[in-house]
Amino acid sequence: MLIFVDESGSFTASETPNSWCVVAAYAVPENQIAHVKSILRRLRSKYGGSETKLGQMRETDYFETLHKLSLLPGLGFAVACDVSLHSRDVVEAHRDSRAIKVLEHIDKMRFESGRQGLQQLADDLRALPFQLYAQLVLQVKLFDEVIRRTTLYYAQRRPQALGNFRWRLDRKDTRPTAYEEVFRRLLPSLLQTSGLHEPMIALSEGADYSYFNRFDFKNGQMPEYLKDDYGIQVNDGLNLGMLLREDFELVDSATDDGIQVADLLAGGVRRLLRGGFSDDEAAARLLGANMVSPIYRVPTIKLASLGRESIVSPHVAKLIRVMDGRAKGLMKAETKLQR
Repeated sequence: MLIFVDESGSFTASETPNSWCVVAAYAVPENQIAHVKSILRRLRSKYGGSETKLGQMRETDYFETLHKLSLLPGLGFAVACDVSLHSRDVVEAHRDSRAIKVLEHIDKMRFESGRQGLQQLADDLRALPFQLYAQLVLQVKLFDEVIRRTTLYYAQRRPQALGNFRWRLDRKDTRPTAYEEVFRRLLPSLLQTSGLHEPMIALSEGADYSYFNRFDFKNGQMPEYLKDDYGIQVNDGLNLGMLLREDFELVDSATDDGIQVADLLAGGVRRLLRGGFSDDEAAARLLGANMVSPIYRVPTIKLASLGRESIVSPHVAKLIRVMDGRAKGLMKAETKLQR
């Protein structure tokens, strides 16, 4: 499958209410990308140019595009955060506490190279300013949701889609920025930590993982450091480094239809959370129809915290419930789960 990732919002510290920032992804089986291109081509024919942004189009055209996309087997994902609810001190404390957590077991590392690797990871985290750390937190959560939910969804319906994970992220410059380099280096380690605390869920019946199994560690290939350095006995597991790095590219949104879809989803979710549509409930229904329900009874859109829990407004809560009601069901039928 192809997974396209983009964001909306500045992620900078702000005291202005409803300073929502959103990262979004659009995952689609490769044999469906021609249909995505066709939908975007018809949209661009109305406005001209190589890329049509949400702010440039009529609401009716945006709604029509969302409806057409919802008929495809693609899946949308979004993680959002209102940065106005998080002071700079709180975010920096959250960042520094995560860096300290990274170094928690450094004394157990047997090899100097391992200790240096952990120290570099912690240093990279501490060096991130508010804006980039906030973006990192949301993007890590997004990638985690994409991997967990696409695996369950397509294993029941289109197992061939799980044979390849082709990541495409919006490129910010002609060469990778310093943040993009750090993000790519940190991502597998941060996701591995998440997986240890909350193992992936799989189906014991009604699903085909034969294509996905190529990303499993083979016998004798599991990282020994988990057992030797941390006392964690792992008999099998997902090779996240392979899954994330095998096909990972930064691309130009002006020439990539998939990135443009991710941009439309990110921008739409942000505008919805800010109450910016003339018909917010219609937007919520159509955005929700392009997404997939989560594994547990939590919102389809993942709301991220940067160190301070908060409650969304009643209006936003209502719109999220509307989205939840229109999201594509994760389970195809009554199936058995296994951890």
